[in-house]
Amino acid sequence: MEFVIPGLILVALMVYASTKIKRRAAEAFEPEQIDNELFTIDKPDGFLNVLNLDPSLKLDIYSKEFGNDEASGFRVARVELRIYEKRTLAFATKALEESTKVTSKVSEMIDGKKYIVLEAESVEKGVGFREMYKLTEKSGRVFELKLKTLEDADSDITAKAEQMLVSFEVK
Repeated sequence: MEFVIPGLILVALMVYASTKIKRRAAEAFEPEQIDNELFTIDKPDGFLNVLNLDPSLKLDIYSKEFGNDEASGFRVARVELRIYEKRTLAFATKALEESTKVTSKVSEMIDGKKYIVLEAESVEKGVGFREMYKLTEKSGRVFELKLKTLEDADSDITAKAEQMLVSFEVK
């Protein structure tokens, strides 16, 4: 009998901790606006903003869902931001055009800043991807936001991912 009460207390603590962890994990996939001194972007529901990211990235967001069959090792969508020092927009655009299979290119002005959006195709481990890049320049730095989705991604997830690309603005 002396082991029953501590055992019940331990089980109750484990249930409480498990519920708390599950709630926190679910909250991480809720929509949010990421707003810092460099940029703003709207993260939709179903996507996770990685906090302990690769040092070469300033932002890393990926979808909750994975691909199917041969694409099961890949997230359906991923958004990454890199900032390159001492580069120009023209140089960065040309480098991307030479290193990827660009299918379209559009320039636009937003709040007095020139943005270039490139669309490209790629294949990794036999799996097809659609890539979109949004580039702009500020203070001698180039901001490169890259959106990568599986070719056969669900249109709802793709639309949410593309909304991040649209909402991205450099301050």
